[in-house]
Amino acid sequence: MDIVNFSDLKLTIGDAKDVRNKIIEKIKKGEKTFVVTLNASILLRTLRDAYYRKVVNHADFVIPDGSGIVWALKRNRKILTERITGIDTMLYLCNESKKNNWKVYLLGSQPSIVEEAARRLKKKGVNVVGFHHGYFKDDKIPIEEIEKLKPDLLFVGMGVPKQEEWIFKNYNLPFKFAMGVGGSFDVISGKKKRAPIVFQNLRLEWFYRWMQSPIKKRNVPLEVFKYYFLVLRGKIK
Repeated sequence: MDIVNFSDLKLTIGDAKDVRNKIIEKIKKGEKTFVVTLNASILLRTLRDAYYRKVVNHADFVIPDGSGIVWALKRNRKILTERITGIDTMLYLCNESKKNNWKVYLLGSQPSIVEEAARRLKKKGVNVVGFHHGYFKDDKIPIEEIEKLKPDLLFVGMGVPKQEEWIFKNYNLPFKFAMGVGGSFDVISGKKKRAPIVFQNLRLEWFYRWMQSPIKKRNVPLEVFKYYFLVLRGKIK
């Protein structure tokens, strides 16, 4: 495991198991831990939004979630790292939560989706103490719930940049660990499927997700092509 400067972000690279175990070690010590799962969309946002870059650099771990990040590191820096996906990290920590009696809270997505994701995790023995959808106009209800329930693990699925900015803004809440998880609740609830391995290996996971929600993710293809162009020009390194 190592930390490298990648386009002005402190990126943690290495073996996925080593990185996750380091996260677990910090949680066990009671050290508040914020994780950002870096993909092309997040990186491009940090390049044009100084505040969001500040938010991301506030994280204790910025991990290489996107295959495009892994590719850019290899191409422009000759640095090899394992891809450390957000959803796999979330599921890994949920599994660890059963061994350590950690409480879990889910925040984000549509009401029916986050409720179903919570139900399925509970069925697997995860102690989900609460959940709330992401379509609130006032932070009061989820904030009051989190203050009352004091979850160890807080997973926020409200999309970029809202999820990371929400964690940063509410960093004083009583949680030990927080991470933005994008559309992971959709997958866990069964609403959507993860990209098949062949799509992942071809670095086309973004295309598979886009096909499932072409209107909602209409800007994704342009962002991906912009990212690849910047990498090939050596602007992202």
